[in-house]
Amino acid sequence: MGVDDGWEKFFITLHFAVGSPGCLQERLAEVVRSLCRLERDSFPDGETWDRFEQLVKATTGLPARNRSEEAVEAITSQMTDEEAGHWLQEAFGICNDVTMAYGAEVARLVAGGWTNPVSPVKRT
Repeated sequence: MGVDDGWEKFFITLHFAVGSPGCLQERLAEVVRSLCRLERDSFPDGETWDRFEQLVKATTGLPARNRSEEAVEAITSQMTDEEAGHWLQEAFGICNDVTMAYGAEVARLVAGGWTNPVSPVKRT
């Protein structure tokens, strides 16, 4: 796993959340269920990881390391539209940070002569 994995999962998940016919709470629940298995190395830095942990804790009642997909529905269904919207916006903000780090890594590799079109970021 790595920042490229984090970027891919965030992009796909948020892409589908935007087009989903569900209410904000349902969209948020799906986003968290899809992302809650990400590990620390999927994030560019500790600050972004901390924001992700806050998102997971706010929507599951548990820290990210405890990852309870089942708790998501119970918590998000009780949120107001404003609360759910806030956490969806936060998910987009986290995605932006991951995307910026991924783009910087690709740019660094390209500047160094990288030409592999498959996966620019090495997974550890």
